[in-house]
Amino acid sequence: MPEAPVLLGMPELPARPGAAAGAPYSVVLSFPPLVELSFGRYFPSLAVLGGFLTSRGVGSHQWDLNEEFALHLLEPAHLEAAGQGRPTGIEGDFVEEMSAVAGRWLKEGRDQLFDAEGRHDFASVTGPAYLLTALARPYLIDPEPEWLSDPCLLDSDRTLVYRRYFDSLDLAARIPADAALFGISLPMGPQLVPGLILAREVKRVRPDIKVVLGGPTVSLMDDELLTTLLTVHRQIDAVVRYDGELPLATLCKQVAPGGAWQPTLVPGVSALTGENGVVHASPGPGLHPNVLPPAEYDPQLLGRLADAELGIVQARGCYWGKCDYCDFVEQYDGSPAYRGRSVKSFVAEIEHQVDTHGVRQFELITESIPPAFSRRFSQEVLDRGLNISWSSFAMVDRRFDAETLELMARAGCAFLVIGMETTNTRVLKLVHKSADREENLRFIRDAHRAGVNLRINLIPDLPSTTLTEAMEALDDISQVAECVEAFSIFPFEATRSSEVGRNPEKFGLVVAENASGLANQAQYALNHLGNIDPAMTDEERGRVHRTYQDFAIRHGSGHMRETGPGFLSELPDDDQLFRFAVGHLDVLPRGHELLVTQVLRRERTVLPAAVASRLTPWLSGSPLSLRELTEVFGEAAAHQVLTALIESRLLTAAPARALVA
Repeated sequence: MPEAPVLLGMPELPARPGAAAGAPYSVVLSFPPLVELSFGRYFPSLAVLGGFLTSRGVGSHQWDLNEEFALHLLEPAHLEAAGQGRPTGIEGDFVEEMSAVAGRWLKEGRDQLFDAEGRHDFASVTGPAYLLTALARPYLIDPEPEWLSDPCLLDSDRTLVYRRYFDSLDLAARIPADAALFGISLPMGPQLVPGLILAREVKRVRPDIKVVLGGPTVSLMDDELLTTLLTVHRQIDAVVRYDGELPLATLCKQVAPGGAWQPTLVPGVSALTGENGVVHASPGPGLHPNVLPPAEYDPQLLGRLADAELGIVQARGCYWGKCDYCDFVEQYDGSPAYRGRSVKSFVAEIEHQVDTHGVRQFELITESIPPAFSRRFSQEVLDRGLNISWSSFAMVDRRFDAETLELMARAGCAFLVIGMETTNTRVLKLVHKSADREENLRFIRDAHRAGVNLRINLIPDLPSTTLTEAMEALDDISQVAECVEAFSIFPFEATRSSEVGRNPEKFGLVVAENASGLANQAQYALNHLGNIDPAMTDEERGRVHRTYQDFAIRHGSGHMRETGPGFLSELPDDDQLFRFAVGHLDVLPRGHELLVTQVLRRERTVLPAAVASRLTPWLSGSPLSLRELTEVFGEAAAHQVLTALIESRLLTAAPARALVA
């Protein structure tokens, strides 16, 4: 049951080790796997918390264990097993899956994920970096409630890859001797199970340390599930929900020499007590972003990243805050729904980070950048002559007019990630999106003319969307696809903490906890609401998603075609030499046929047995010509085979054969 918290205020705490003599303790801030889309990136939660603790005199050590997990996956033994279709701890034959393609290709091409100085180029949007994501995907665990109630699952085969990884870290030697608190940041659902294993291992080697969980994964967890977690998993001493800075600082005061561990007296903290069971202290108001100190990015963590990008807090909450399917706005209970940072404060932190680290690429940490802030911020960047590039999430808003978009481009806006979802006006109005069909299409065209790159997210099956409406929306998008850098497709998921989840009948949904469905886009099954949307059948929904995904892949492949190396694009002369682009191919025998993956374009081609057997002499990259193909296949068949190989971008030009003296 909730317990009224004692408001302890902003604690005065001992100085950070190295910053003040005689500091008695420190804190470890960790970011566990698995967030595969954050490989090669510095997730800002550690830096923001670290900066705040430093401002309160607490020293911290930042551990990006997600990035280190990527290196663990790239070890030769793991690549060998993955390439054979044997992911660690997972039964079955996955030799045709993209995780196996990644294992085989990276076994030879691993060095292409690092720059000349050995820094991680894991986040590149072109090239083979996406294979690292594919390599990690089999290890995603989106936990159902039984993962909280049954601690034995932490020792199941499913977690073997994480247990081996944490064993390799030698935590007993790695955890600083003066560490008194171990924080585990969990922004994403698939981090929960690895985070619980990590907490257990920390407690095993350092039972004196207090282990504290925080982040959206636990903030969105209801009290019943959180009670189960804390009751069953005794390695967790406390959970911080919602804004973390003030509660974490107060917990630090409690673990300081002379302090008393009383976590349930801290606003926003849940913990197991001896007398009252699990107590959930009501949250207090969080700090306004204007008063947050600069995020503290660890130079060592930054130094291992190629093209490092820093996140700067622009706001907490969403200025729009009306989209019925979104639960991001639920993460700040106890605080105003939207707290936007001033341009002056925001630009001051950018200048601080440029001066401190020399980094000039920034990501705005925001649910959606407001148009008014965009204008003022862009003008300030130009007025100060800041040479930076930046990106942000945004929503389509009529106030992003052509003039504003042009100003943003001049101020260094590299791209915007747009949650457009669909162009169907009826559906957009149902879920309270800001824009309609015409506004969405206008925005795309204006952004393109202004020079602002767009990466658009689409959800083809928002509640009540029919097959006809979904396909009409795809036709709309296809008409402006040349104005967009990339598309990402997500199935709709009703979450319990959203308005759709609270009132599904308003949106035409029928609650059905055991309903089958597509993969959860939110990657957080504990917050998923099982439902049936009668607007489409399962077959229709599956067909819609396949069609949208095919569209996104074709669009991406076209972009790769324009920016990649010189693949053969037209029929050569009879004696012009070409070869298979073996450096960009994974060739897998499948019976008598061959499954060929074009790694750069992310496309797959099946070579039938009759074709594969005759091409065998050249599959290693030996040069050949149309004349030689004609001798093998005959004239008509040779042209047909060659045309198909060219269309699949499997061939590249070959140098002329050396003359024999």
